[in-house]
Amino acid sequence: MVLIRQATLQDLTKVCHIDAVVLGNTSRAQELSSNVTAGECFVACENAEIIGFIVMDYSFFKQCFIPLLIVHPQHQNRGIGADLITYVESVCTKDKLFTSTNLSNRPMQRLCQRLGFIQSGIIENLDPGDPEVIFYKPLQRNSETD
Repeated sequence: MVLIRQATLQDLTKVCHIDAVVLGNTSRAQELSSNVTAGECFVACENAEIIGFIVMDYSFFKQCFIPLLIVHPQHQNRGIGADLITYVESVCTKDKLFTSTNLSNRPMQRLCQRLGFIQSGIIENLDPGDPEVIFYKPLQRNSETD
C-alpha cells in the first residue's frame, strides 16, 4: 500500500536521489531543498521507502501548480503518479489545478488526460524544439470549507 505524506528534511536525500536517477544529474537539488523546506513537496512511500514525489506550489498566477512529478523508474506504471496528483488535488486550496509537461512526454500527457485535465495552452521556446504543454483541471470545492 502506498502512503502519501508531506516530505521532511530527512526525506531530502532520497528525493534528490530519485530525481537524479530520472533526470540524470543533480541540478535540481537546491530547488528540491527549497520545496521541502517550504512544505511544497509530498512523497509516496511503500514499505517505508520513498518511491516518488510531487511538488505543488502557487507560483502559476497564484493558482495551484504541479511543476514536478517524479516516480522512481522501478515503480512507474503502477498508478503512483496518479495517486500523487490525486493527493495534491485534495490539499490544494484553490479551485483550479495546473501542471505542464513537454510535448515529447507522452506518458505524462496521457496521465493528465486520464485524470480529467484539459489542455490549456502551449509555451514555445523553453526547451528548444520541445514545447511545454499546459494542463488545467477544475477542482470541486466544498463551499463551506473555502
